[in-house]
Amino acid sequence: MQDIKIIHSNAEISVDPNCTTAFMTMTAPENGGLDITRDKVNAAIAAKGIKSGLLESDIDDAIKNKCYGKNICIARWKPPVDGTDGKVEYYFHRETAFKPVEDENGNVDYKNLGLVRNVYRGTPIAKITPPTEGTPGMDIMGKTVPQRKGIPASVRVGKGTELVNNDTEIIASVDGNLTYSNGAFNIEESLLIRGDVDVASGNIDFIGDIVIRGNVMEGFAVTSKKSVMIHGTVTNGTVTADGNITVKLGCINSTLTSNKGSIKLDFCENSKITAAGSVESNSFVGGEVFAGTAINATGKGVMVGGKYTALQNITASVIGSESYAKTLVTLGNNAVLSEEMDGHKHKIAEMTDKVDQLGKILITLNEMAKAGKLSPEREKMKVEAMRSRFQLQGEIKRLETRVKEIELTLQRKQDLSVSCKKAFYPGVSLRINSYVLQVTTMTPHSRATIGEGEIVMVPL
Repeated sequence: MQDIKIIHSNAEISVDPNCTTAFMTMTAPENGGLDITRDKVNAAIAAKGIKSGLLESDIDDAIKNKCYGKNICIARWKPPVDGTDGKVEYYFHRETAFKPVEDENGNVDYKNLGLVRNVYRGTPIAKITPPTEGTPGMDIMGKTVPQRKGIPASVRVGKGTELVNNDTEIIASVDGNLTYSNGAFNIEESLLIRGDVDVASGNIDFIGDIVIRGNVMEGFAVTSKKSVMIHGTVTNGTVTADGNITVKLGCINSTLTSNKGSIKLDFCENSKITAAGSVESNSFVGGEVFAGTAINATGKGVMVGGKYTALQNITASVIGSESYAKTLVTLGNNAVLSEEMDGHKHKIAEMTDKVDQLGKILITLNEMAKAGKLSPEREKMKVEAMRSRFQLQGEIKRLETRVKEIELTLQRKQDLSVSCKKAFYPGVSLRINSYVLQVTTMTPHSRATIGEGEIVMVPL
Protein backbone atom coordinates (compact mmCIF):
# COMPACT_ATOMS: atom_id res chain seq x y z
CA MET A 1 0.00 0.00 0.00
CA GLN A 2 1.42 3.36 -1.08
CA ASP A 3 1.74 6.28 1.34
CA ILE A 4 -0.79 9.04 0.61
CA LYS A 5 0.89 12.42 0.28
CA ILE A 6 -0.94 15.22 2.06
CA ILE A 7 -0.79 18.51 0.18
CA HIS A 8 -1.74 21.71 1.93
CA SER A 9 -3.23 24.72 0.11
CA ASN A 10 -0.69 27.27 -1.00
CA ALA A 11 -0.72 30.83 -2.46
CA GLU A 12 1.27 31.73 -5.51
CA ILE A 13 1.77 35.51 -6.11
CA SER A 14 2.71 37.13 -9.42
CA VAL A 15 3.67 40.79 -9.85
CA ASP A 16 3.54 42.58 -13.20
CA PRO A 17 6.85 44.11 -14.39
CA ASN A 18 5.73 47.69 -13.68
CA CYS A 19 4.67 46.77 -10.15
CA THR A 20 1.19 48.14 -10.78
CA THR A 21 -0.80 44.96 -10.00
CA ALA A 22 -0.35 41.62 -8.25
CA PHE A 23 -2.36 38.44 -8.70
CA MET A 24 -2.76 35.44 -6.43
CA THR A 25 -3.61 31.87 -7.33
CA MET A 26 -4.45 29.55 -4.44
CA THR A 27 -3.89 25.83 -4.92
CA ALA A 28 -6.49 23.48 -3.49
CA PRO A 29 -5.48 21.16 -0.63
CA GLU A 30 -5.26 17.44 -1.38
CA ASN A 31 -5.59 14.31 0.68
CA GLY A 32 -6.80 16.03 3.79
CA GLY A 33 -4.38 18.94 3.52
CA LEU A 34 -5.11 22.25 5.23
CA ASP A 35 -7.02 25.05 3.55
CA ILE A 36 -5.30 28.34 2.89
CA THR A 37 -5.08 30.79 5.77
CA ARG A 38 -4.66 34.55 5.91
CA ASP A 39 -1.33 34.16 7.63
CA LYS A 40 -0.07 32.01 4.81
CA VAL A 41 -1.29 34.50 2.21
CA ASN A 42 0.32 37.36 4.15
CA ALA A 43 3.58 35.50 4.19
CA ALA A 44 3.43 34.99 0.44
CA ILE A 45 2.65 38.68 -0.07
CA ALA A 46 5.53 39.74 2.17
CA ALA A 47 7.87 37.39 0.35
CA LYS A 48 7.11 39.26 -2.89
CA GLY A 49 7.78 42.60 -1.23
CA ILE A 50 4.30 43.95 -1.76
CA LYS A 51 3.66 46.85 0.62
CA SER A 52 0.95 49.02 -0.85
CA GLY A 53 -2.38 48.88 -2.61
CA LEU A 54 -3.54 45.58 -1.11
CA LEU A 55 -7.17 44.74 -1.81
CA GLU A 56 -7.87 43.42 1.64
CA SER A 57 -11.58 42.60 1.18
CA ASP A 58 -10.89 40.74 -2.07
CA ILE A 59 -8.18 38.68 -0.36
CA ASP A 60 -10.49 37.87 2.56
CA ASP A 61 -13.33 36.89 0.21
CA ALA A 62 -11.04 34.64 -1.82
CA ILE A 63 -9.84 32.85 1.34
CA LYS A 64 -13.33 32.59 2.79
CA ASN A 65 -14.84 31.27 -0.43
CA LYS A 66 -11.90 28.97 -1.15
CA CYS A 67 -11.43 30.34 -4.64
CA TYR A 68 -8.83 27.75 -5.52
CA GLY A 69 -7.37 27.79 -8.99
CA LYS A 70 -8.57 31.30 -9.81
CA ASN A 71 -6.33 34.20 -10.68
CA ILE A 72 -7.36 36.94 -8.25
CA CYS A 73 -6.08 40.52 -8.23
CA ILE A 74 -4.91 41.23 -4.71
CA ALA A 75 -3.05 44.51 -5.11
CA ARG A 76 -3.37 47.53 -7.36
CA TRP A 77 -1.18 50.60 -7.49
CA LYS A 78 -2.31 54.16 -6.87
CA PRO A 79 -1.62 55.90 -10.18
CA PRO A 80 -0.35 59.49 -10.10
CA VAL A 81 -2.77 62.31 -10.91
CA ASP A 82 -1.12 64.60 -13.43
CA GLY A 83 -1.40 68.33 -12.96
CA THR A 84 -3.38 70.43 -15.41
CA ASP A 85 -1.64 72.98 -17.59
CA GLY A 86 -2.34 76.64 -17.09
CA LYS A 87 -4.51 78.34 -19.69
CA VAL A 88 -5.42 81.81 -20.89
CA GLU A 89 -9.00 82.80 -21.66
CA TYR A 90 -9.20 85.98 -23.71
CA TYR A 91 -12.25 88.19 -23.52
CA PHE A 92 -11.62 89.62 -26.98
CA HIS A 93 -11.03 88.09 -30.40
CA ARG A 94 -7.43 88.35 -31.51
CA GLU A 95 -8.46 89.34 -35.01
CA THR A 96 -10.28 92.58 -35.69
CA ALA A 97 -13.25 91.94 -37.96
CA PHE A 98 -13.56 94.68 -40.55
CA LYS A 99 -17.24 94.44 -41.29
CA PRO A 100 -20.25 96.74 -40.90
CA VAL A 101 -21.52 96.99 -37.34
CA GLU A 102 -25.08 95.86 -36.67
CA ASP A 103 -27.03 97.40 -33.79
CA GLU A 104 -29.47 95.62 -31.49
CA ASN A 105 -32.35 96.41 -33.85
CA GLY A 106 -30.63 94.77 -36.78
CA ASN A 107 -29.75 98.02 -38.52
CA VAL A 108 -26.39 97.87 -40.29
CA ASP A 109 -24.07 100.87 -40.35
CA TYR A 110 -21.94 100.40 -43.46
CA LYS A 111 -19.68 103.30 -42.49
CA ASN A 112 -18.78 101.74 -39.15
CA LEU A 113 -16.43 98.85 -39.89
CA GLY A 114 -15.21 98.24 -36.34
CA LEU A 115 -11.66 99.35 -37.11
CA VAL A 116 -11.20 100.62 -33.56
CA ARG A 117 -11.77 98.64 -30.37
CA ASN A 118 -11.95 101.21 -27.58
CA VAL A 119 -11.05 99.96 -24.11
CA TYR A 120 -10.72 101.95 -20.92
CA ARG A 121 -8.14 101.58 -18.19
CA GLY A 122 -9.05 98.67 -15.93
CA THR A 123 -10.93 96.74 -18.63
CA PRO A 124 -10.32 92.96 -18.21
CA ILE A 125 -8.59 91.52 -21.27
CA ALA A 126 -7.74 87.96 -20.28
CA LYS A 127 -8.18 85.49 -17.42
CA ILE A 128 -5.18 83.32 -16.54
CA THR A 129 -5.71 79.96 -14.88
CA PRO A 130 -2.54 78.77 -13.05
CA PRO A 131 -1.31 75.18 -13.52
CA THR A 132 -1.91 72.56 -10.85
CA GLU A 133 0.75 70.36 -9.25
CA GLY A 134 -1.17 67.10 -9.39
CA THR A 135 -0.45 64.32 -6.86
CA PRO A 136 2.18 61.54 -6.95
CA GLY A 137 1.17 57.89 -7.10
CA MET A 138 2.57 54.77 -5.44
CA ASP A 139 3.27 51.30 -6.88
CA ILE A 140 2.47 48.13 -4.97
CA MET A 141 6.04 47.92 -3.71
CA GLY A 142 5.54 51.22 -1.86
CA LYS A 143 7.63 53.23 -4.28
CA THR A 144 6.48 56.77 -5.13
CA VAL A 145 5.53 57.27 -8.77
CA PRO A 146 5.97 60.95 -9.78
CA GLN A 147 3.19 62.79 -11.55
CA ARG A 148 3.48 65.19 -14.48
CA LYS A 149 3.19 68.68 -13.11
CA GLY A 150 1.10 71.24 -14.97
CA ILE A 151 2.93 73.73 -17.20
CA PRO A 152 2.21 77.44 -16.77
CA ALA A 153 0.40 79.07 -19.67
CA SER A 154 2.54 81.08 -22.01
CA VAL A 155 1.49 84.66 -21.38
CA ARG A 156 2.80 87.80 -23.02
CA VAL A 157 1.86 91.12 -21.52
CA GLY A 158 1.72 93.70 -24.27
CA LYS A 159 2.11 97.43 -24.30
CA GLY A 160 -0.55 99.24 -22.32
CA THR A 161 -1.61 96.15 -20.34
CA GLU A 162 -0.62 94.70 -16.97
CA LEU A 163 -0.92 91.59 -14.83
CA VAL A 164 -3.04 91.92 -11.67
CA ASN A 165 -4.70 89.75 -9.02
CA ASN A 166 -1.63 87.61 -8.37
CA ASP A 167 -0.94 87.27 -12.09
CA THR A 168 -4.34 85.75 -12.81
CA GLU A 169 -5.71 88.55 -14.95
CA ILE A 170 -4.55 90.92 -17.67
CA ILE A 171 -6.20 94.33 -17.69
CA ALA A 172 -5.81 97.55 -19.65
CA SER A 173 -3.45 99.97 -17.92
CA VAL A 174 -4.35 102.86 -20.26
CA ASP A 175 -7.25 104.01 -22.42
CA GLY A 176 -6.86 103.23 -26.09
CA ASN A 177 -7.33 100.96 -29.09
CA LEU A 178 -7.01 97.24 -28.40
CA THR A 179 -4.90 95.37 -30.97
CA TYR A 180 -3.21 91.97 -31.13
CA SER A 181 0.32 91.54 -32.45
CA ASN A 182 3.45 89.54 -31.68
CA GLY A 183 1.53 87.14 -29.46
CA ALA A 184 0.04 89.76 -27.14
CA PHE A 185 -2.78 92.24 -26.82
CA ASN A 186 -1.57 95.82 -26.95
CA ILE A 187 -3.31 99.11 -26.33
CA GLU A 188 -2.45 102.04 -28.54
CA GLU A 189 -3.02 105.36 -26.82
CA SER A 190 -2.97 107.09 -30.21
CA LEU A 191 -4.41 105.91 -33.49
CA LEU A 192 -2.62 106.33 -36.81
CA ILE A 193 -4.61 106.13 -40.05
CA ARG A 194 -1.99 105.90 -42.78
CA GLY A 195 -4.36 106.78 -45.61
CA ASP A 196 -7.78 108.36 -45.99
CA VAL A 197 -10.86 107.98 -43.85
CA ASP A 198 -13.14 106.49 -46.45
CA VAL A 199 -14.94 103.26 -47.35
CA ALA A 200 -11.82 101.25 -46.53
CA SER A 201 -11.62 102.44 -42.92
CA GLY A 202 -15.18 103.49 -42.20
CA ASN A 203 -15.96 106.09 -39.56
CA ILE A 204 -13.40 106.49 -36.80
CA ASP A 205 -14.47 106.78 -33.16
CA PHE A 206 -11.54 106.62 -30.74
CA ILE A 207 -10.98 107.57 -27.11
CA GLY A 208 -7.39 108.69 -27.72
CA ASP A 209 -5.45 110.95 -30.08
CA ILE A 210 -6.01 110.39 -33.81
CA VAL A 211 -3.51 111.11 -36.59
CA ILE A 212 -4.75 110.83 -40.18
CA ARG A 213 -2.08 110.92 -42.89
CA GLY A 214 -4.60 111.41 -45.66
CA ASN A 215 -8.02 113.06 -45.97
CA VAL A 216 -11.45 112.70 -44.44
CA MET A 217 -13.65 111.95 -47.39
CA GLU A 218 -17.25 112.87 -48.10
CA GLY A 219 -19.83 111.50 -45.69
CA PHE A 220 -17.37 110.13 -43.15
CA ALA A 221 -16.90 111.09 -39.51
CA VAL A 222 -13.97 111.17 -37.10
CA THR A 223 -14.54 111.35 -33.33
CA SER A 224 -11.94 111.54 -30.57
CA LYS A 225 -11.96 111.99 -26.80
CA LYS A 226 -8.59 113.72 -27.20
CA SER A 227 -7.06 115.46 -30.24
CA VAL A 228 -7.26 114.98 -34.01
CA MET A 229 -4.47 115.75 -36.51
CA ILE A 230 -5.37 115.55 -40.21
CA HIS A 231 -2.58 115.99 -42.78
CA GLY A 232 -4.95 116.40 -45.71
CA THR A 233 -8.39 117.94 -46.10
CA VAL A 234 -11.88 117.37 -44.77
CA THR A 235 -14.51 117.43 -47.50
CA ASN A 236 -18.20 117.11 -46.59
CA GLY A 237 -17.07 115.33 -43.46
CA THR A 238 -17.47 115.62 -39.69
CA VAL A 239 -14.67 115.87 -37.13
CA THR A 240 -15.43 116.01 -33.40
CA ALA A 241 -12.87 116.05 -30.60
CA ASP A 242 -12.68 116.92 -26.94
CA GLY A 243 -9.17 118.27 -27.51
CA ASN A 244 -7.56 120.22 -30.34
CA ILE A 245 -8.29 119.70 -34.04
CA THR A 246 -5.62 120.45 -36.64
CA VAL A 247 -6.26 120.19 -40.38
CA LYS A 248 -3.03 120.95 -42.21
CA LEU A 249 -4.77 121.72 -45.49
CA GLY A 250 -8.31 122.72 -44.68
CA CYS A 251 -11.99 121.89 -44.89
CA ILE A 252 -14.85 122.33 -47.35
CA ASN A 253 -18.56 121.97 -46.51
CA SER A 254 -17.70 120.21 -43.27
CA THR A 255 -18.45 120.35 -39.56
CA LEU A 256 -15.60 120.60 -37.06
CA THR A 257 -16.24 120.70 -33.31
CA SER A 258 -13.71 120.95 -30.50
CA ASN A 259 -15.53 120.59 -27.19
CA LYS A 260 -12.63 121.64 -24.97
CA GLY A 261 -9.78 122.73 -27.24
CA SER A 262 -8.94 124.85 -30.26
CA ILE A 263 -9.11 124.37 -34.03
CA LYS A 264 -6.37 125.21 -36.52
CA LEU A 265 -6.60 124.76 -40.28
CA ASP A 266 -5.15 126.19 -43.46
CA PHE A 267 -8.41 127.22 -45.10
CA CYS A 268 -12.08 127.02 -44.24
CA GLU A 269 -14.82 127.11 -46.86
CA ASN A 270 -18.57 126.95 -46.20
CA SER A 271 -18.05 124.95 -43.02
CA LYS A 272 -19.40 125.03 -39.48
CA ILE A 273 -16.55 125.41 -37.01
CA THR A 274 -17.10 125.38 -33.25
CA ALA A 275 -14.36 125.48 -30.63
CA ALA A 276 -14.24 126.05 -26.89
CA GLY A 277 -10.88 127.74 -27.42
CA SER A 278 -9.60 129.61 -30.46
CA VAL A 279 -10.11 129.07 -34.19
CA GLU A 280 -7.23 129.85 -36.56
CA SER A 281 -7.08 129.69 -40.37
CA ASN A 282 -5.38 131.48 -43.25
CA SER A 283 -8.76 132.16 -44.82
CA PHE A 284 -12.43 131.89 -43.92
CA VAL A 285 -14.94 131.87 -46.76
CA GLY A 286 -18.62 131.51 -45.92
CA GLY A 287 -19.83 129.13 -43.26
CA GLU A 288 -20.29 129.69 -39.54
CA VAL A 289 -17.46 129.95 -37.02
CA PHE A 290 -17.71 130.11 -33.23
CA ALA A 291 -14.73 130.43 -30.89
CA GLY A 292 -14.89 130.42 -27.10
CA THR A 293 -11.85 132.70 -27.08
CA ALA A 294 -10.50 134.24 -30.32
CA ILE A 295 -10.77 133.92 -34.10
CA ASN A 296 -7.48 134.55 -35.87
CA ALA A 297 -7.25 134.83 -39.65
CA THR A 298 -3.50 134.45 -40.17
CA GLY A 299 -1.38 134.47 -43.34
CA LYS A 300 -3.69 135.88 -46.02
CA GLY A 301 -6.00 136.63 -43.13
CA VAL A 302 -9.22 136.70 -45.15
CA MET A 303 -12.72 136.53 -43.65
CA VAL A 304 -15.30 136.73 -46.44
CA GLY A 305 -18.99 135.97 -46.11
CA GLY A 306 -20.57 133.91 -43.37
CA LYS A 307 -21.01 134.36 -39.65
CA TYR A 308 -18.16 134.70 -37.15
CA THR A 309 -18.59 134.76 -33.39
CA ALA A 310 -15.82 135.00 -30.78
CA LEU A 311 -16.10 135.68 -27.07
CA GLN A 312 -12.80 137.57 -26.79
CA ASN A 313 -11.06 139.02 -29.89
CA ILE A 314 -10.95 138.69 -33.65
CA THR A 315 -7.89 139.39 -35.79
CA ALA A 316 -7.72 139.38 -39.61
CA SER A 317 -6.12 141.13 -42.56
CA VAL A 318 -9.27 141.50 -44.65
CA ILE A 319 -12.86 141.29 -43.46
CA GLY A 320 -15.50 141.32 -46.17
CA SER A 321 -14.87 141.83 -49.87
CA GLU A 322 -15.12 144.35 -52.66
CA SER A 323 -18.28 142.56 -53.81
CA TYR A 324 -19.96 143.51 -50.49
CA ALA A 325 -20.22 139.89 -49.35
CA LYS A 326 -22.47 139.72 -46.31
CA THR A 327 -20.18 139.07 -43.39
CA LEU A 328 -21.53 139.00 -39.83
CA VAL A 329 -18.97 139.48 -37.07
CA THR A 330 -20.06 139.14 -33.44
CA LEU A 331 -17.71 139.76 -30.56
CA GLY A 332 -18.22 139.41 -26.84
CA ASN A 333 -20.07 136.99 -24.68
CA ASN A 334 -22.64 139.22 -23.04
CA ALA A 335 -25.41 138.14 -25.40
CA VAL A 336 -24.31 134.49 -25.30
CA LEU A 337 -23.97 134.49 -21.53
CA SER A 338 -27.29 136.26 -21.02
CA GLU A 339 -29.04 133.59 -23.06
CA GLU A 340 -27.25 130.85 -21.12
CA MET A 341 -28.16 132.48 -17.80
CA ASP A 342 -31.84 132.76 -18.74
CA GLY A 343 -31.90 129.08 -19.66
CA HIS A 344 -30.32 128.09 -16.36
CA LYS A 345 -32.78 130.22 -14.38
CA HIS A 346 -35.68 128.56 -16.19
CA LYS A 347 -34.29 125.10 -15.36
CA ILE A 348 -33.72 126.09 -11.74
CA ALA A 349 -37.36 127.19 -11.42
CA GLU A 350 -38.62 123.91 -12.92
CA MET A 351 -36.37 121.78 -10.73
CA THR A 352 -37.26 123.77 -7.61
CA ASP A 353 -40.94 122.97 -8.23
CA LYS A 354 -40.08 119.27 -8.56
CA VAL A 355 -38.05 119.38 -5.33
CA ASP A 356 -41.04 120.94 -3.53
CA GLN A 357 -43.36 118.26 -4.89
CA LEU A 358 -40.99 115.48 -3.83
CA GLY A 359 -40.69 117.09 -0.39
CA LYS A 360 -44.45 116.94 0.04
CA ILE A 361 -44.48 113.28 -1.04
CA LEU A 362 -41.77 112.46 1.51
CA ILE A 363 -43.64 114.25 4.30
CA THR A 364 -46.74 112.20 3.53
CA LEU A 365 -44.82 108.92 3.40
CA ASN A 366 -42.97 109.68 6.65
CA GLU A 367 -46.30 110.37 8.41
CA MET A 368 -47.64 107.06 7.07
CA ALA A 369 -44.51 105.31 8.34
CA LYS A 370 -45.09 106.72 11.84
CA ALA A 371 -48.67 105.46 11.81
CA GLY A 372 -47.69 102.00 10.65
CA LYS A 373 -45.33 100.01 8.50
CA LEU A 374 -45.08 101.12 4.87
CA SER A 375 -45.85 98.59 2.16
CA PRO A 376 -42.86 97.50 0.02
CA GLU A 377 -44.22 99.56 -2.90
CA ARG A 378 -44.47 102.72 -0.81
CA GLU A 379 -41.05 102.08 0.75
CA LYS A 380 -39.60 101.88 -2.74
CA MET A 381 -41.44 105.09 -3.66
CA LYS A 382 -39.88 106.79 -0.63
CA VAL A 383 -36.36 105.70 -1.59
CA GLU A 384 -36.83 106.86 -5.19
CA ALA A 385 -38.23 110.20 -4.05
CA MET A 386 -35.28 110.78 -1.72
CA ARG A 387 -32.78 109.89 -4.46
CA SER A 388 -34.46 112.12 -7.05
CA ARG A 389 -34.72 115.02 -4.60
CA PHE A 390 -31.04 114.72 -3.71
CA GLN A 391 -29.99 114.66 -7.38
CA LEU A 392 -32.16 117.67 -8.23
CA GLN A 393 -30.79 119.66 -5.31
CA GLY A 394 -27.25 118.95 -6.51
CA GLU A 395 -28.07 120.08 -10.04
CA ILE A 396 -29.79 123.24 -8.75
CA LYS A 397 -26.70 124.08 -6.70
CA ARG A 398 -24.47 123.60 -9.76
CA LEU A 399 -26.65 125.82 -11.95
CA GLU A 400 -26.92 128.52 -9.28
CA THR A 401 -23.13 128.62 -9.07
CA ARG A 402 -22.92 129.02 -12.86
CA VAL A 403 -25.52 131.82 -12.81
CA LYS A 404 -23.45 133.72 -10.23
CA GLU A 405 -20.36 133.31 -12.42
CA ILE A 406 -22.22 134.71 -15.42
CA GLU A 407 -23.58 137.64 -13.42
CA LEU A 408 -20.08 138.57 -12.30
CA THR A 409 -18.79 138.30 -15.89
CA LEU A 410 -21.57 140.52 -17.21
CA GLN A 411 -20.73 143.16 -14.59
CA ARG A 412 -17.14 143.37 -15.77
CA LYS A 413 -16.26 145.67 -18.67
CA GLN A 414 -14.74 143.89 -21.62
CA ASP A 415 -11.89 145.33 -23.62
CA LEU A 416 -12.93 143.75 -26.90
CA SER A 417 -11.81 144.54 -30.43
CA VAL A 418 -11.89 143.35 -34.02
CA SER A 419 -8.51 144.11 -35.60
CA CYS A 420 -8.19 144.33 -39.37
CA LYS A 421 -4.67 144.89 -40.70
CA LYS A 422 -5.70 145.82 -44.25
CA ALA A 423 -9.36 146.69 -44.65
CA PHE A 424 -12.98 146.34 -43.56
CA TYR A 425 -15.32 146.28 -46.58
CA PRO A 426 -18.95 147.31 -46.90
CA GLY A 427 -21.31 144.44 -46.29
CA VAL A 428 -19.65 143.71 -42.94
CA SER A 429 -21.91 143.89 -39.90
CA LEU A 430 -20.03 144.29 -36.61
CA ARG A 431 -21.60 143.53 -33.25
CA ILE A 432 -19.62 143.96 -30.04
CA ASN A 433 -21.73 143.00 -27.05
CA SER A 434 -24.92 145.07 -27.49
CA TYR A 435 -23.46 147.54 -29.97
CA VAL A 436 -23.85 147.18 -33.75
CA LEU A 437 -22.05 148.88 -36.64
CA GLN A 438 -22.76 148.43 -40.33
CA VAL A 439 -19.62 149.08 -42.39
CA THR A 440 -20.62 151.29 -45.30
CA THR A 441 -17.24 152.36 -46.62
CA MET A 442 -13.93 150.60 -47.02
CA THR A 443 -12.02 151.25 -43.80
CA PRO A 444 -8.29 150.43 -43.92
CA HIS A 445 -5.91 149.45 -41.13
CA SER A 446 -8.38 149.75 -38.29
CA ARG A 447 -9.47 148.22 -35.03
CA ALA A 448 -13.16 148.19 -34.16
CA THR A 449 -13.80 148.60 -30.46
CA ILE A 450 -16.28 150.19 -28.05
CA GLY A 451 -15.87 153.85 -27.29
CA GLU A 452 -18.28 156.41 -25.92
CA GLY A 453 -21.24 154.03 -26.06
CA GLU A 454 -20.76 152.90 -29.66
CA ILE A 455 -18.45 150.93 -31.93
CA VAL A 456 -15.64 153.13 -33.21
CA MET A 457 -12.85 152.50 -35.72
CA VAL A 458 -9.40 153.18 -34.33
CA PRO A 459 -6.44 153.31 -36.76
CA LEU A 460 -3.85 150.58 -36.31
